[in-house]
Parts: sequence; structure tokens; C-alpha cells
Amino acid sequence: MVCVTIRLTSSFVPQRHAASCLKKLHTQSFSIPPETAGIVTAAGAATWALVWFGGAEERENRRKWREYEAQETLEREARWKRASVAPKDEWTVEELKFYDGSNDLKGPLLIAVDGGVYNCHKGRHFYGPGCEYHVFAGRDATRLLAKGLLEEETPEDMKQPLSYVERAALAGWLLTFKAKYEFVGRLAGVEDTLSAGVEAAPPDFS
Repeated sequence: MVCVTIRLTSSFVPQRHAASCLKKLHTQSFSIPPETAGIVTAAGAATWALVWFGGAEERENRRKWREYEAQETLEREARWKRASVAPKDEWTVEELKFYDGSNDLKGPLLIAVDGGVYNCHKGRHFYGPGCEYHVFAGRDATRLLAKGLLEEETPEDMKQPLSYVERAALAGWLLTFKAKYEFVGRLAGVEDTLSAGVEAAPPDFS
């Protein structure tokens, strides 16, 4: 016969005995036949192996997830750095042309609105090459935004001042750009803002 000792902690004690057994260890000894002892030992080893290898798989999954998160952080920081541009006091119209998204599909994307210059790389799906509003990119888009145009003005139209309604639409666009995109400087040569003193209205390209 083989003597088997089983040690039980209070977590295995029935609830009705918990109060008296919380800090005690309970040991019971009894004898079982050798063949049964072998079965018990094998079962215990199998259970231990299951727990160990199951835990190993979980640890490996956690390790892979940490590696993935670290790599994703590095790639996100690299994308942000590539799309960023150093702010400066003034930008010229010629300088803006380089940042229309065509030279670097993942680089800065600048748009001038009512005297301010904004890096709109977060709106690349709107203003990038081939997108619906790409006509605004890399330029002073003030008049196009104010008039709700997706194509160039005629020379005659460009000579006409913006109406109050158009200035109100411009003010609405300006609120959007200020809220969503990074301000990186002023547009050289622009003294007064066209949207000053008017109530913002929602954009309309209908």
C-alpha cells in the first residue's frame, strides 16, 4: 500500500467551515493500492503539464502582443514624423505648391485658408492626390472654399470681391480647419482676413 498525503488550503474547505478554517492548512492521510497511486500520480502529472503548457502558450501570446504594440507605436511615430512640417512665421504661395501631396503621398499637405496655413495630412483622404478636394491642396484655397468651387475661377470672377454670404461660408470652413488641422504659420502678403466680422455658415458645394 502507498500512503498519499493531500494538503488542502482553506479555499477548498466548504463554505460552512470557512470561518474556523481560514488560516489553517488541512492534511488528510490515507492508504491506496500501488496501482491506484500510479494512476493518481499520472493524473497529477498530466494536470500539471496541461497547466504549465497552457500557461506557456498564454505567455507566448502576451509576448507577441507586446512586440506588436511596440512595433505599431514605432510605425505610428514614424508616420507622424514624416507627415509633420516645422511651423514658421510665413509661407509663400510658391512654397505651398510643394506640399500638395504629390511629392510625398505620406508627407505634409498644406492648405492656406483666409491667411492661415494648415497641415491637413490627417485629411489626406479628402485633399490628397486623386481625392475629391485635392484642388485645395498646396495653395491658397480661400476663394474656392468661400464660393464652394471645385474648379478654378475664371479671371473675370477672380476680380470680384466675395459677397457676405461667401465670406460667411469661408468663416465656416475656417472653423473646421482650426478644429481639425495643425496651424503652421501665416500666408505671406495677407493682411486682413475676409471672414472677420461675419457669422459662420456651413459649407455648400451643391
